[in-house]
Amino acid sequence: MRILIITHAPLSRELGASQIAMNFADALRLRGDDVTLWSPQPLPQGTRWWQTLRAMRMRLDRFLKTHQHFDVIDCPSSLITRLVSRSATVVARNTQPDLLYLWIAINRHRDLGFKSVTRFPFECAFTFYHMFLVLLGWGMADRIMCLGNLELRWMNRWFPWWRAKLSSYFIGLSDEDQRALATVRRGRERGVPDQIRFLWIGRWEKHKGPGVLLDFITQWHLKRPQDTFTIAGCGPNAEGSCPAQLLRSGALKIILSFGRDELYRILAEHDVGLFTSKIEGWGLSLNEMLESGMTIFATEAGGANDLRSFFKQQVKPFPPSLRAITNLPVSAHPGENYYEEFTWKGIAEKYVRVISTELKLDNDPAQTAAAQRVS
Repeated sequence: MRILIITHAPLSRELGASQIAMNFADALRLRGDDVTLWSPQPLPQGTRWWQTLRAMRMRLDRFLKTHQHFDVIDCPSSLITRLVSRSATVVARNTQPDLLYLWIAINRHRDLGFKSVTRFPFECAFTFYHMFLVLLGWGMADRIMCLGNLELRWMNRWFPWWRAKLSSYFIGLSDEDQRALATVRRGRERGVPDQIRFLWIGRWEKHKGPGVLLDFITQWHLKRPQDTFTIAGCGPNAEGSCPAQLLRSGALKIILSFGRDELYRILAEHDVGLFTSKIEGWGLSLNEMLESGMTIFATEAGGANDLRSFFKQQVKPFPPSLRAITNLPVSAHPGENYYEEFTWKGIAEKYVRVISTELKLDNDPAQTAAAQRVS
């Protein structure tokens, strides 16, 4: 099949949406599919924040007018234009719960109070316009792929008229990451150490639950002062929010950012993962920590519940109790079929099986042959 995969983010493996798109494209190419990976970024210099969506949609339309025909266009819902909907079978593949994230954006500015009063009405208007484009894109798509079963259940509940075209997919790590994390897992000491080293990975955003995290750290330190905490990949905003006493004592450490190679060392140096998101697309840190052999105490967000099926002893509800900490599981190997469901090869195969039923065929022999190969 000739597949166009579109991501709204710049093509860089440091960015979550792009990392997903790039790994997905590589897996489809290994199947023998002809895949074009495209982003409207970078946008023209001088593009203002309220012009970004319109600029990206216009760039996509120009791209389609000047390039070959595609059998499938895999596209963020907000970028699906009328031209996109007429050009191929269209898959709106979600990489995050867009409407919930947009609602968070409105509430974030409301919480800022007077500081945001002049910009708030304009950002509200832009956000509602963005929401409208998401809904319009879902309506024009032939298939909506929800990220994980939690989002699938949410979509089924709130948009029952689209149930016939709803499916879900999982995401995973690259083959290189999985090999490296398997090495970390095999080298991990079993049993419960005297000093528990907790790890939290994520951007310092409200929907990630930083307030809940800091409340837990403060209360836990009173019970077990020997334990330590690391907040990693949070950016510069976390330090001012964290208890100064814990930072000075070394009980709490902040790693503002880290490279991919440093991730393996960070995971190897910690025993227990924390995941406190209120709303999450998936949370690849869940896969990373679990595949490295860690136990995770997680809220019911993102991919936590889907992963629990494969790591029954390792995924526990947040917050942890003293009893749960002193009874950490000894075995940390992924459950049966994990690497079939959470490798990009398996993800790509499942995706093709789903979308092959949606292909819009005409009398083009190449299209007919493509459909026969995947059916």
